[in-house]
Amino acid sequence: MAIVTVRSRKHIIEAALAGILCTGALFVQLAVLSHFSINGVICSLPLVITITAGLVFGSPIPSITANELRRQTVRGIFLRQLGSGSISGFLIGLFFACLYGSMIPICPFAFPVIGWVSGYFCLRSLNQGNLLCIPLVFVLSIIAEALISWQLAGSHRTGVLEHLSWFILPEALLNSIIAPFIYFPLRGWHDLAQGQQASYAGEWGD
Repeated sequence: MAIVTVRSRKHIIEAALAGILCTGALFVQLAVLSHFSINGVICSLPLVITITAGLVFGSPIPSITANELRRQTVRGIFLRQLGSGSISGFLIGLFFACLYGSMIPICPFAFPVIGWVSGYFCLRSLNQGNLLCIPLVFVLSIIAEALISWQLAGSHRTGVLEHLSWFILPEALLNSIIAPFIYFPLRGWHDLAQGQQASYAGEWGD
């Protein structure tokens, strides 16, 4: 019972910290970053946090092994890979989408979708792969902004697709530039939490 209590407390603290982080990021986006634009384009801190969360925390589903790859059907492999996104990235993206939904005429579902998809590219298992966060944030930012623009175009807002052509690439570039400044602190937070969890497990094992 004590183990469950400790774990539950840990998850509550992590959820509270994530909520504070997301709320603070949106405040920084609106109060600070919105005043620093390059040719009218600004970076999207909430989107970068959503993507990097998926890259750091990844999926709770273990990677498929060579034996499983031989035994499973193509459909089974596809469904497993489809379901191996990042829950953390999805939840953080969903939180941001809800916050944005109170300010803009749509609820940008691209945030939870791209948070989930970023879990497919978890960088924890790559020793020298940390700087891959830069190109991954660039590409995933393009996909996310394309989805948001498609939503806006579907809500009968004229000029959205034309606006996309000159807006999406500069924003993705700015997002990729700030990506390491978000990725490495999140990675450090994750590694610290994992180390504490391992120490707790060791204590209970003794």
